[in-house]
Amino acid sequence: ITNAIYVQVLEVLGQKEITLQKKIDIEVERAKEFTRARNKQAAFQCLKRKKYYEGQMERLGSFQQRVHDQEQKLSQKSAVQCKQVQQIPSNVRNNLEKI
Repeated sequence: ITNAIYVQVLEVLGQKEITLQKKIDIEVERAKEFTRARNKQAAFQCLKRKKYYEGQMERLGSFQQRVHDQEQKLSQKSAVQCKQVQQIPSNVRNNLEKI
């Protein structure tokens, strides 16, 4: 998996986060409208959906964090491997000098 894939995944998750935030805002507005119209049951349903969307946002946030952590681990691993590859010629030279 490359860093580009992680970037794409994070972009998609960011778009989903924006969509969920819009849905939350819509449910809050609908709940206010139903409250003004004295329709408590409908307002309560809107707040339940809002709470569901907020839970989805939390799960999305933790997933984004895991993806970000994996991206960092990959970068660190790549840096270590790159350093090891760069050390190969000097290791070979040292081993040849010992012979």
